[in-house]
Amino acid sequence: MTRRLWLHIGSHKTGSTSLQIALRQGQSDKTLGSWSYLHARPRVDFNPLVRMQRMGGNMYPELRWPFLERRMEDADRRGHGDCIISTEMLFWLMNPNDIRALHKRLHEHFDEIQVVAYLRRQDTLALSHRKQVVMGRAAYQFYGAQLQALPVYRPHMMRYFDYATKLARWEEIFGAQNVTVRRFQRQDLIGGDTVLDFYNLVGITPPAEIPKENAAWSRSQLLAGLWLRRQGFMRESFVAAVQELPQDGPLLPSREEMQVFLARFEDINRQLAVRYDPDGPEQFFDMGFDRYPDQANGGSTAAGGFDGDPVLTPAVLQDLKTRAEAESAARDLARDPINTADDLQDL
Repeated sequence: MTRRLWLHIGSHKTGSTSLQIALRQGQSDKTLGSWSYLHARPRVDFNPLVRMQRMGGNMYPELRWPFLERRMEDADRRGHGDCIISTEMLFWLMNPNDIRALHKRLHEHFDEIQVVAYLRRQDTLALSHRKQVVMGRAAYQFYGAQLQALPVYRPHMMRYFDYATKLARWEEIFGAQNVTVRRFQRQDLIGGDTVLDFYNLVGITPPAEIPKENAAWSRSQLLAGLWLRRQGFMRESFVAAVQELPQDGPLLPSREEMQVFLARFEDINRQLAVRYDPDGPEQFFDMGFDRYPDQANGGSTAAGGFDGDPVLTPAVLQDLKTRAEAESAARDLARDPINTADDLQDL
């Protein structure tokens, strides 16, 4: 009997968490039809399959095969046949050897594998990823925690944002007919939503209520979180304090900053258009920048602080740091290694 797998690989910031919550609930409620959703309990995802090592340009993914085998043994024990796995951590994979090793391991358990990737315009993904720099580990390892809306571009970032090369490698190894690429834009998704779109691809009935992702942080919350994160504080030591700061709107770069960041990927996005939507826009993505202001609405000054910021005054920052230090001591939280992409001389 043929055993099938749908493998959702992200990318990040494309509704993955909402999809994973819906799939886990569907597994619990037995509303996924013949499909079983595999995840790492008590998590909603399969993210422990990949662990990122080192920082910045030296960062690389480590595939954790014992985790995969334990989950597959559990799936076999429970009689799960056709399965769904979702982990945006697989979008970090760029080396063909890693993708080929994953293909080999998965085909030891499944006869047919369909890979699905949702793509978001590179500049908007990098901007949306700032909260994960504060809250997560891999994003901090990758970008560093510069005190601004967009990360400082580094050459190693092409390993993540070169969607065309990355997906060509997945197609070469898994087979082009087995890789589905979806554009993460409301007008391009079934029902304008990743959950509804993915359920339509698989052919299962979507949930009556679509889960919502965690609320975005405000400008001041993100900047304060970045400031503490780049000093090595663990998120557990400061999140509660940072969330007491005002809801003063989103942290936004200038329109020009977004355009300059995205311009690095013009050739890549033309390749995507030719490959996945030859009758669509030349650059594959909607190229609108209207929501971004002429001037960025926050960030560090040349001296490394927030001179003149209406919320992040020296007194507020000192209070946040003091509380983070106290919470770290009370909970015995060691500071993370500092990302070498960050200049800490002025902290």
